[in-house]
Amino acid sequence: MNNMLPRPRFWAEAAAQIQTRRSLFGELMIYLLLTLLAYVGQALLISIPVSGWLVQSRSDSILEALEGGQSIQGVILGLMEELPDWVTVISLVSGVAMGVAAVIYCRKFQKRSLSSMGLQKKGWAVELLLGLVLGTALVTAVVALGSAVGGFRLVSSTPSTEGLGLLVLTLLGCLINGASLELLTRGYFAPSIGARAPVSFALLFSTCASALMQAGGALFSLPVANHLLLGLLLGIWVLKRGNLWGACALHSAWIFAENFLFDIAPAGEHGGIRLFEVDADAFRTLLSGGAYGLSNSICTTIVLLAAVAAALALKSRDTALPEPENPEM
Repeated sequence: MNNMLPRPRFWAEAAAQIQTRRSLFGELMIYLLLTLLAYVGQALLISIPVSGWLVQSRSDSILEALEGGQSIQGVILGLMEELPDWVTVISLVSGVAMGVAAVIYCRKFQKRSLSSMGLQKKGWAVELLLGLVLGTALVTAVVALGSAVGGFRLVSSTPSTEGLGLLVLTLLGCLINGASLELLTRGYFAPSIGARAPVSFALLFSTCASALMQAGGALFSLPVANHLLLGLLLGIWVLKRGNLWGACALHSAWIFAENFLFDIAPAGEHGGIRLFEVDADAFRTLLSGGAYGLSNSICTTIVLLAAVAAALALKSRDTALPEPENPEM
């Protein structure tokens, strides 16, 4: 198994440095707590500029709507449709709260170095570039497959130049957001579990915990399955490459390409920040994902399954290290 899922050196470095030994359940509770605190931090980072925008430009219209008998729910829904595009950038950048929470916990409580989170100095630029290319290629493959089977239709092959500056800021926001998610799940959580458990268990446990956090009430659904597959791909990539940089870039590129490189929406409902417009067939939701986007498409499942298989077959860049003695499950 070590050949397919090698134990990277930074996991061994983390195991040697960790000062707070907790049970598997305890580590899971810490992960959930850090995630909850990060969500609160994100909400605060988003609410401050949005509240300023509401007070400055929408306070009069809100009062008029309420005095006219409109319900609070109706007012909120109306405001959601009027939010400016820069709110999207703010919401992405606010994801930094997850990365900050992970780094603070690892540094101050576990006494771990940044390199033990997979952030080694050597070769970081190459790993970032490789991850960006791979993430973009995977989403492009999903769109190409969906187009071939009739789920999508590319409206125009000419990229839109409207709001290009905002699109660049969105890309930077995606880089921050994707890296922060990886720092929390595969920089902090997975190595912490892997310090006392077999690498295959640590990979599956951390991946499932992360995917189920996004599941809501629909545990058994195609979006959850696709989140699991994407998490497995990112986890395997970390193990094979022996660092976190590539996974940070791959995840960021996936977020950007899925939401902003291709504006996938039901025909005639495009808008917001995007480079290419793609119509989704509302009657072939299994192929197009319908209103839920690529996460609800079987095309995404097929591409990710192929990517996971290819990643497993890759030769590891890191020398496989032995599993911990007397693993604690």
